[in-house]
Amino acid sequence: MPLPERYAGQVPKMERIWESEGYFRTQTKIWQAQCEAKNELEGIPSAKQLASIRTALQLTPQDIEDLNNAKGHETNTLLRKIQSRLSPEEGNFIHKGNTSSDVLDTSLALQTIESLSIVKNDFNDLKDSLLNLANKFLETPQVARSHTQHAIPQTFGRQVVGWYAEIKRGIDRINQAKKAISFGKCSGEVGTNVFIAPELEERALAKLGLKPDEAPTQVISRDRHATVIALMAVNGATLARIATNIRLLAMTDVGEVREPFDAETQQGSSAMPHKRNTELTERICGLNRRIRSGAAEELDAVIIWLERDISHSSTERFVFPDVFGCLTYATHLTKDVIDGLVVYPDRMLENLNKTYGAIYSSRLLNELLETKKMSRTEAYELVKKLAQRAMDKKTSLEKLAAKNAEITRILSQKKLTELFDPNFYLRNIDVAYKRLGLTHPEGKKTKSK
Repeated sequence: MPLPERYAGQVPKMERIWESEGYFRTQTKIWQAQCEAKNELEGIPSAKQLASIRTALQLTPQDIEDLNNAKGHETNTLLRKIQSRLSPEEGNFIHKGNTSSDVLDTSLALQTIESLSIVKNDFNDLKDSLLNLANKFLETPQVARSHTQHAIPQTFGRQVVGWYAEIKRGIDRINQAKKAISFGKCSGEVGTNVFIAPELEERALAKLGLKPDEAPTQVISRDRHATVIALMAVNGATLARIATNIRLLAMTDVGEVREPFDAETQQGSSAMPHKRNTELTERICGLNRRIRSGAAEELDAVIIWLERDISHSSTERFVFPDVFGCLTYATHLTKDVIDGLVVYPDRMLENLNKTYGAIYSSRLLNELLETKKMSRTEAYELVKKLAQRAMDKKTSLEKLAAKNAEITRILSQKKLTELFDPNFYLRNIDVAYKRLGLTHPEGKKTKSK
């Protein structure tokens, strides 16, 4: 597995799929399925021969070591090792009519499906963690930001439920990927079933939980594989989006959240003892770069010359282990961050008030328009001037509006006070929860002050 040992050790289930033992053992499953299917359809190999074949297909640690050290044609080396344990008649049942692509492409599908199952479980776990966080802070006011600038009030829970929704869609993408890759090939040279009957191919693949690729060449067309990797790249980008948002909120100058950090055992910097760096979320973003580059490589792999070339093989030895290894590790990291996230509601409230009420300018604007006593351009320019002055002079927008003759001429002081209540902006904050089919505390007012 190309992942560095430090990372690979965190995802042992995924590592086992893509390390040499998993790689070669999966290939023997294809031969076993074909022999079993042939026995069921034709009565050969016999039950006794089939038992011998099954035993011969079991690889030992020494077999794996030998296969890793072998040079030359990889599939032939594995095939001859298996056949050496059998009589010539028994050995000849294995790989009869096949090409190496039948074995390698079908086993790659099986490895990919198994990997997708792991990633799906990881995404489900992360989804649960995000839901807990979203529910916990459903009523915690926070300023929403666009272009990194303060926009209007929202709640931190509402921000998190957006991440939850994206992970939920990520699970749908995993299901799509599994559907795209659940195909195998045991149709021999250039995929035309010259020496392997279609019925035999179909039965053998069914034993593996696969369908025959409808119209393969000598390989399974790589659009299937590119679909899988591209979908996983989208999921990697989702993790990076969550990580990036946490990094932004954790900036010293913002200080609304903090990654889990054990002050007794962790060091943020070798030179600056005070540092609590966002190293986990930064690592997630870095892993996403590797996932994304894999998608570009696999898109190139789609372009195979005529019925067969091997240009895809060398890169796929990196792409699939890398993408799935990085993705599942990044998912674990994201869950760890979410589960241990330190949230500072008081700092969120402090930041909410940092613009001296300028974030309520849109409501003031709309209220002026409701009176129908100003044009939109007049109202907009008036509110813009006052809001900019509030931030520049560090003066309450509400007070500036209360002293403005044009405004007080058409709005009462009571109405002005109402316009600067953050709860107005939070009255439909639970819509996203409801649309996602989520349950959450009902009937409580959002805390605003």
